[in-house]
Amino acid sequence: MQAVYEAHGGLSLADARRVVDLIFDTVKARLARREKVLLSGFGSFRVVERKERIGVNPKTGRPMIIRGRLAVRFRPAGRLRSV
Repeated sequence: MQAVYEAHGGLSLADARRVVDLIFDTVKARLARREKVLLSGFGSFRVVERKERIGVNPKTGRPMIIRGRLAVRFRPAGRLRSV
């Protein structure tokens, strides 16, 4: 938010905060609808379903079932990978 405010002298700090919040709220809403989100030059986010699997309880060392869940995956754009 501070970087947006400093880069655009015409915006107040409150306006910069609203712009940044709007972007993040939009990304969250689209991911909640399981839509792919592409931020050009930065990368893409998508929701994937992780299946149930067997893991190990680190405290006891005994096998346990890890329930399936939804997860967000990020894939960086080529320009970001080369940084």
